[in-house]
Amino acid sequence: MIKGYLNFILHGHLPWVLEQGVWPHGENWIWEAAAETYTPTLSMLANLYEQKGYTEMLTVGITPVLGEQLAHPRFKEGFAGYLQDRINASYKDKDYFNWVGESENSKLAENWANYYSSVKEQYLERFYKDLIGGYKYLQDKNAIEIISSGATHGYFPLLGKEETVNAQIRAGQAIYQKLFGRENSQGIWLPELAYRPSYKWKNPITGEEIERKGIEHFLEKNSIKYFIVDTPLLRGGEGIGAYLKRFDALQLLWKQFEKEKKELKGTDESIYRPYYASDKVSFFTRDDKTGVLVWSGDIGFPGDGWYLEFHKKHHQSGHRYWRVTGKDVDLGEKEIYEPDKVVERLDENSAHFVKIAKDNLLNYYNQAKTPGINVAPFDFELFGHWWFEAIGFLERVITQVNEDEEISTITGSKYLEKYPPDKKKIISLPEGSWGEGNFHWIWLNQDTQWCWKYIYECEKIYLEAVKEYREKYHSYFENVTRIINQMGRELFLLSSSDWEFLISTWGARDYAEQRVTHHYENFKKLHRVFKHACTNPLTDEQNQFLGNLEEEDSLAYGMNVQEWFVIE
Repeated sequence: MIKGYLNFILHGHLPWVLEQGVWPHGENWIWEAAAETYTPTLSMLANLYEQKGYTEMLTVGITPVLGEQLAHPRFKEGFAGYLQDRINASYKDKDYFNWVGESENSKLAENWANYYSSVKEQYLERFYKDLIGGYKYLQDKNAIEIISSGATHGYFPLLGKEETVNAQIRAGQAIYQKLFGRENSQGIWLPELAYRPSYKWKNPITGEEIERKGIEHFLEKNSIKYFIVDTPLLRGGEGIGAYLKRFDALQLLWKQFEKEKKELKGTDESIYRPYYASDKVSFFTRDDKTGVLVWSGDIGFPGDGWYLEFHKKHHQSGHRYWRVTGKDVDLGEKEIYEPDKVVERLDENSAHFVKIAKDNLLNYYNQAKTPGINVAPFDFELFGHWWFEAIGFLERVITQVNEDEEISTITGSKYLEKYPPDKKKIISLPEGSWGEGNFHWIWLNQDTQWCWKYIYECEKIYLEAVKEYREKYHSYFENVTRIINQMGRELFLLSSSDWEFLISTWGARDYAEQRVTHHYENFKKLHRVFKHACTNPLTDEQNQFLGNLEEEDSLAYGMNVQEWFVIE
């Protein structure tokens, strides 16, 4: 008898990087994530479905901007080349290690060559250069559920206009339909898990005050049935602060904001069941007990001394040959990686995770007399990229849970079908995210205010341009439609929450600042071209500029972007 369910939710997201540099920042990011996360996870899930028949294994979030890139011809061709480069680099490392007499490192180099060769074979021969098609296949077989997000991961609580919030969600549904062939995504990963309720809001930059509706209003308008929140938004208290320990710059920034953090009011409701946020939109809550085991490098599994060290890389190839060793061990003192030791650690860690999840669920069942759900949402890239062995961990957890007689895996939509929330109970959530302190300081601080000035300026201009286009010029020239749609793409790309995050963490600050400036300048120039094109044919220079941008920033290419910015 099933007394509880586990739902892993893996949130896959990267900003638009195609045609925007390669290394150290740019296209290399998505190739790396595809090699270490998206392809091997897809292969693992396909094996479990095809060999063991498991269904409803987990939920995969693929943001529209990530999905569009994975389906793009430039990614498909570039990824195959990237994998071959990694293979070649592995053999160069092997030759080098043999030359200097480091036989153990030589074996590890050959392991890397075999790893990337396997990924390349899977990509080319099993999935035919179509990762999106592979995930679609699993969803069509009910092996997984795929959910969407905001178009470019715009940070909803800080966007200045209701129309742009709605457009992010509406675009997400349209792109989901295009990529996965279903009418709508049933669930959504709110960017940065950032929720905002309905209230009179004062723009932190412009001072403008507007009456804003809660996020659930726009989710309902766009046929989304559920979202996910961090534990403190339901329970109150402090969140896990998943990002803080990973970036030194955030630790310094946090000290400036810690005294100003807002206390979140919580309830004593259980996190092991969903609740209505409105009459038709539900939410699930992250379980912090299992969450910390996977998130934390200090007390969680990724900090295990036998696992591969993420931060230390070989100076020539970038491959990793060292293990964590210990959380307080300097990079120079890291010991060599020993793959044979990893299997034992994965077996133990996965069994421990399943025990904690099962205890949670059985305790809830004994109290509520109905099966609950342990929701475990994580950044997808944590699995394989940040924590290299995590895909093996995930495979073991899925297997153990599906072989258990009292618990099982499930997806969000399936759980809601079986055990819908109590319609008599609607929970009012506070504003917050899963950033440290559960608020917005990572995205809005003294280093990022200028980004929001640009965003707010372009939001205002674009909504005025869309109104003008629809009232006067939509039938004049084909180029006017091309321009207004490309302006929308540039606003989407400008509004990506990644830029503020990268600026605050110093992870790729220069690159992020360049991208914000780049999309802002593109938008402003397009607006000038729009005003010209409303009454005049384009000049050759203007036409070339527009064509280049359509190729470079081709998110939602061929789709009528401006329609998404009108609330009907």
